[in-house]
Amino acid sequence: MGSLVSMSRWSTDNVVPEHRLDYYAGALSQAIIPIYLSHRPDGPFDAHIEVASVGTLSFIRQQGSAHRCFTDTASIARNQEDSFHLVLNRASYWQVEHLGRKRCAPGDAVLVDARYPVDFDSPTGYDYLHVKLPAGWLRQWVPAPGSLAGIHFQAASGWARALTAFVASLTPDFLRSPPLPLSMIVDQLGSLLALAAHDRATLPPKTPPDRVGQIKDVMWQMCSSPTLTAADVAIAVGMPLRSFHRCFTASGMTFGRTLTDMRYTLATRMLESPLHKRLTIGEIAHRAGFCDASHLSATVRIRSGKTPTQIRRDAIGNDAAANES
Repeated sequence: MGSLVSMSRWSTDNVVPEHRLDYYAGALSQAIIPIYLSHRPDGPFDAHIEVASVGTLSFIRQQGSAHRCFTDTASIARNQEDSFHLVLNRASYWQVEHLGRKRCAPGDAVLVDARYPVDFDSPTGYDYLHVKLPAGWLRQWVPAPGSLAGIHFQAASGWARALTAFVASLTPDFLRSPPLPLSMIVDQLGSLLALAAHDRATLPPKTPPDRVGQIKDVMWQMCSSPTLTAADVAIAVGMPLRSFHRCFTASGMTFGRTLTDMRYTLATRMLESPLHKRLTIGEIAHRAGFCDASHLSATVRIRSGKTPTQIRRDAIGNDAAANES
């Protein structure tokens, strides 16, 4: 690996306020992955991002106003890279939904698999250090990196303490003039990830968790994908497929019925929401994970005795019903 670092910067300072959110969303999509942003309209939005590219890895610092950033099946489909993302907030408590919900303390980190939806709630005063890791690189250190996706690395425990302290120092400014060769710094990152992964694999067993509840949390993140299978979710939660189905059987449920319930709930929320009144029934079906409008309509009739148009009309009036397709 060479000694040169490629630096990139984006800032909303010179962008008119009404265009700042779109500008920053474009910057994040260019520097990291395609992503959406939303911002509470309670004050001006500002944001800054600096990226140091070291070989195939990117070290990113993000600072600015409170906002939410998230991916969905559409943005994931636009992503051409197979990557993982180690994200740490140095400044404040923060929340993330990715293969489950987590509330993280300052200095904690989460590993994100870009193949699955993620939702970050970025508080005021955030200071993110974000390392973009190509999947091929990460597999050199962690043979099954997917098993770590969604893991909450707490700064106060085991090897995660060393990992998070190290990552918190890897700012682009530091990497511009590092005291050690960049190859050593990158190898140290890989070593600490491997040690933290080993910690996770050797933790003593705890009180049996609510496995179905955990699986459902993950399914809510993934259910809008029309091609989702039980095997996909089993991999995401790190369970053998046979054990995965046994969890549902023991609770008197099935994976298929649970998935349809979630998609029906998502579709109904959109049909009843004024925010989605311009979407056609076919578009709502796709966003909720149904194959097409006919599949959604059949499911809605069976469960509610109504058509999607009737549900929409009952909730938000006749005008929106014209969007049925």
